[in-house]
Amino acid sequence: MEILDVGCGDARDPRATEGIDIRAYPGVTIVHDLEHFPWPIASNRFDRLILRDALEHFDNVVATMEELHRIAKSGGRIEIWTPHYSHPNSYNDPTHKHHFSFGTLDYFTGDRAYPRYLNCRFRMAEKRLIFDKHEWCGKLLARLSTRRYERYHCHRFPSRGMYFELEVMK
Repeated sequence: MEILDVGCGDARDPRATEGIDIRAYPGVTIVHDLEHFPWPIASNRFDRLILRDALEHFDNVVATMEELHRIAKSGGRIEIWTPHYSHPNSYNDPTHKHHFSFGTLDYFTGDRAYPRYLNCRFRMAEKRLIFDKHEWCGKLLARLSTRRYERYHCHRFPSRGMYFELEVMK
């Protein structure tokens, strides 16, 4: 199974067979500025793409999603971890360019009545809010209703982050 860790820095996921980043950190096998498209990777190459705390750093999220679709195989999976917009980690890092909500990536799946931004398709395989153990109140409120949680409770009981797993449809 071919797995690419996108924007891995010096902490490449142990499952990854390749890592891509702008600098030649240990574990990076492809050095490339990820803001320049296309990336030097063949189309339909990877079974799985991992973006751990990376997507919020990209200038153009739409173009990045298109590029991820291009390099993934049909049926491939894209794992995305990103801070929730309500958590201080989303704003503490001055290199974060975007702040995501639980519904942000629904724009790319066509699951909701949003305009289609891409000429490619994804299916949401899994998505969840991530809470630390002591954040039980926020976890409970989010479990009851994520929409209500984000509207009324997330700033008082912030989620540390979110996990999304998208399936590439070709």
